[in-house]
Amino acid sequence: MAGFKSFAENAEVDIESGLTGIVGPNGCGKSNIVEGLRWVMGESNARQMRGGEMDDVIFAGTDSRPARNLAEITLQLDNRNRSAPSEFNNDDDLEITRKIERGKGSSYFVNARPARAKDVQLLFADSATGARSSGIVSQGRIGAIVGARPTDRRALLEEAANIRGLHARRHEAELRLRGAETNLERLDDVVAGLIEQRDSLKKQARQAARYRSVADRIRKAEAQYLMARWHAAEAALTDAAETLRLLQTDTEERTRIAATHATKRAELAAELPPLRETEVARAAEFQRISISRDELDREEARIREALERAKDQQERIAADIERETSLRADASAAIDRLTADHTALETTIAEAAPQQESAAAELAAIRAEQELADTALADAVGRVRAAASTRAALTARIADLQSRRQAAEAALNAISLEELHQVAAAAQAALQEAETANGRYADALAAADIALADAQKASEAATTLHREADIRSTRLQAEIDALGYLLAGEDGSGDVPIADKLTVSGGMEQALTACLADELSSPAGAGEASYWRGGVVPEGLSPPEKTRPLAGFVSGGPELTAALAGIGIVNSSAEAQFLQDSLTPGQAVTTPQGGLWRWDGFVRRAGAHDSGAERIRQRQRLESLEGELATASAENERLHASATEAHDALAAARAAQARARTDASDSETVLSTARRADETARLRLSGAEERAEELRATAATLGDDLASAEAEAAALGDDAALQKSEAEARQAADTVRARVAEAMQAESRFAEALRAARERLTSVTSETDAWQTRLAGAETRVTEMTARLAEGTAEIARLAAMPDDLTRQRASLADTLETAEAARQQASDVLRRAEAALAEAETAQRAADAALAESREQLVRAEGARDFATESRRVVQEQIAEKLDCTPDGLNAVADIEDASSLPDTDVLEDRVQRLIRERDNIGPVNLRAETEMEEVAARIISIEAEQEDLVAAIDKLRSAISRLNRQGREQLLSSFAAVNNHFKDLFKVLFGGGTAELQLTESDDPLEAGLEILAQPPGKRLQSLSLLSGGEQALTALAIIFAVFLTNPAPICVLDEVDAPLDDTNVARFCDLLRDIAGKTDTRFLVVTHHRMTMARMDRLFGVTMEQRGISKLVSVDLQTAERIRDAAVA
Repeated sequence: MAGFKSFAENAEVDIESGLTGIVGPNGCGKSNIVEGLRWVMGESNARQMRGGEMDDVIFAGTDSRPARNLAEITLQLDNRNRSAPSEFNNDDDLEITRKIERGKGSSYFVNARPARAKDVQLLFADSATGARSSGIVSQGRIGAIVGARPTDRRALLEEAANIRGLHARRHEAELRLRGAETNLERLDDVVAGLIEQRDSLKKQARQAARYRSVADRIRKAEAQYLMARWHAAEAALTDAAETLRLLQTDTEERTRIAATHATKRAELAAELPPLRETEVARAAEFQRISISRDELDREEARIREALERAKDQQERIAADIERETSLRADASAAIDRLTADHTALETTIAEAAPQQESAAAELAAIRAEQELADTALADAVGRVRAAASTRAALTARIADLQSRRQAAEAALNAISLEELHQVAAAAQAALQEAETANGRYADALAAADIALADAQKASEAATTLHREADIRSTRLQAEIDALGYLLAGEDGSGDVPIADKLTVSGGMEQALTACLADELSSPAGAGEASYWRGGVVPEGLSPPEKTRPLAGFVSGGPELTAALAGIGIVNSSAEAQFLQDSLTPGQAVTTPQGGLWRWDGFVRRAGAHDSGAERIRQRQRLESLEGELATASAENERLHASATEAHDALAAARAAQARARTDASDSETVLSTARRADETARLRLSGAEERAEELRATAATLGDDLASAEAEAAALGDDAALQKSEAEARQAADTVRARVAEAMQAESRFAEALRAARERLTSVTSETDAWQTRLAGAETRVTEMTARLAEGTAEIARLAAMPDDLTRQRASLADTLETAEAARQQASDVLRRAEAALAEAETAQRAADAALAESREQLVRAEGARDFATESRRVVQEQIAEKLDCTPDGLNAVADIEDASSLPDTDVLEDRVQRLIRERDNIGPVNLRAETEMEEVAARIISIEAEQEDLVAAIDKLRSAISRLNRQGREQLLSSFAAVNNHFKDLFKVLFGGGTAELQLTESDDPLEAGLEILAQPPGKRLQSLSLLSGGEQALTALAIIFAVFLTNPAPICVLDEVDAPLDDTNVARFCDLLRDIAGKTDTRFLVVTHHRMTMARMDRLFGVTMEQRGISKLVSVDLQTAERIRDAAVA
């Protein structure tokens, strides 16, 4: 894949025999691999690709990667068994490629040859697979099979019968049949039209015969007319040729004279270029000196302008200083004014504050008086209202008490306590018996709980130890696999680098790889490109003095003896740098941190990442991990056995506890019933006793309350005094409120004046700060401008001294310019004399040329006259050939005249031709090909009648072919139905561990139109339709029917996209066993997308889909069988 969806770069997936898994986190692009398979198999619906249009399958780009314009997928197929369609069956391997370019659509190729989408789809359909086949089970496919109509499920049987291609071929045959029938109807219409056309052409043929007679007379008259014109043109051409010959002789003589003058002029012109070059060189020198003088003038002008600008700048700076000085004075005056305002405002605030405080205190005192008056008023109003309310309440209370006392006396008379005492005694006896039995069962349950808790603790402890051991083994294995992958050879040669045989101690890996670098990747003994030969003994070579030999830290590689003999180790780079100058040939120095200082002056700095050292450390870590893994695996097996024993003991304890709990539960139920009965009896008895006592007390209390209420009602007096007290309190409250309003107005006036003064004080303070800032800025700018004024004065002095230097340079250039001017003038005079001689020669040449031109002009006119005569003769000849289809020599035969001199004048002949043409035109439009067309129409009628017979035969053949295809399809479908049904029954029992299931054809007697109904009976349930099963049962049943199809007609590939998601661990194990079994029985290759760790563990190989960059998927792979063999070999 390249550029397909999230796979921006090239990615390859080897779908080998057995089970291939695809794993990765959600959203990383796993399903894009499945959709890529469907796309290259001919999927044409963009929605099936989870897109709005087919261009959506092209990589759309990310924040860091641009979008691509092309997506391409190639699927390689093994065709050694020659199972492909005939047009593709000549090759052992097939490469099906589909490309799509943004905005241009898809194109298909089979072995690099263009192909149609239909051809690719039929190729896969004949192999029982394809974009829509049941062998590609995408996400939601299981649900689609469950929710599909029976007629839609028939596609499963069609794939099992391998007749998906038959449907396409039958549809194509039906289209051809309808096309043939339509063509037959059209041919009938065409024949009828041709017969009408033949009758019309007969009439046109008679009119054409008359037209030909007139045309023959016109031909004879035109031949006579053209013969007369031809002889006239011949005579004119002879006269023109003689005149031309005389003019050609005169032109040749004048041409010779003009050539003599041209030669003389050319000789004089050849002398001019050297003279012109001399004049140009001296003029250029004069111009250069003039330009230098002008440059001095421009420099002087530039200095004057700079001097003027500097003076102007000085004047502007002086003006700015004056302006800033004025601003500084204004700022000082403003600060003084604001300071005076500030002092006045502080005085105002000091005077207004006590007045406002006094007004506020007076307002508070009046408010206190108002509160007292309002309280007195509220008390008076409350007393009046309370007296009226009390009188009404006492009246209602007396009536209520009388009614309640009568009701209590009636209820007391209705209570019977003796019967309730008898019921309570019987319930008490039953409760005591139930409590005794419940005690026995509770003791038994407690003992079972204790036994279960002990077993559970033991099981959890064993499980925890086993899990920790398993995690440790898995972690060690993962690290071993990763290191093994990193240490694997990258060139595929099979050579083992010598670095993998070395053991480096003392942390000297960096030192070793710094010295030998890439040579450590070469093998020992022999290799394809490079290797360490060994057997080389260094003579007289030893490490430098005061260093440790590197060879002492390296073992396991005798081939490196000579390479390491002269290398020593020091502690630091500075020490190595110091020793490098004293090294002898063959010696080198390194440090534990890396780096190399060689005798020949070569230096490799330490500190860079060294992949060779890292590889040595990884290999040593791998050996250590393999030992740890062996120990951890043994411990894991022992803990697994202990955990299994603990689990068995826990299961037995749970069973015993369940039995005890059932007995205790039953006893508890009986005890609860007895307790409820006893509680009910006691509650009824105590409730009745309490109710009787309560009613007696209530009746007595109600009598007392009734007497008290009647006494209180009698004690209430007149309300007139209370109403008078309320009116006096209300008048006093109104007076105090008026005083409060006056005090509030006074306090508000003082507060507003104080607020305004404080705001103005704040404003004055802000203005003072602003003017102080301006004053400081003005002083700073005055200082800066004073400095700039001094710098400008110095610049003016420098510029004023520069014109004197320019005056000296101008005087020197004036002398040089005078000498150059004299030389230029001399060269110009010589050139003018040579040009005058050339002008005289050119005048003579022009006179000769004019005479020659006149002669040539006459010659051209003569040639024109000859050409006109020739053209007139040619036109007449062409008209003869065009109108009469003969040469001028054949005119006598066509015109039927022997001597042309006997012909009339050309005007008479032309009038005769025009009269005959008018006669022909009066005949009107004529179809001169009427006879020929009539013969052609008759022949076409015969041909079409033959085609009709062929079409009738073809229609009969197509109808027979469709009938044969239908018959073949029915036979294959019924045969496959029986096979699929048998496989389905067996697979159902395997996946469910029992039960029964079957398939039924419904809705039509024709198998090609019938629906497929799935009936299943899981263990312990009744036979029912697929849609009535639970979710997990539906998934297992759908998988059973899919795999039954495979066993009937195995497809070359089966893709399962997260179909194990709804299954529990037990069912996943059965599912994986079934996959393994089918893979062993058939040639089907499985591609399984999964998140389930058990499914991952059962795969033969895994592809991991990662998304290191957002929106870009990548593939990594591991062969689990190879990993297991490596692990087993390491353990052995």
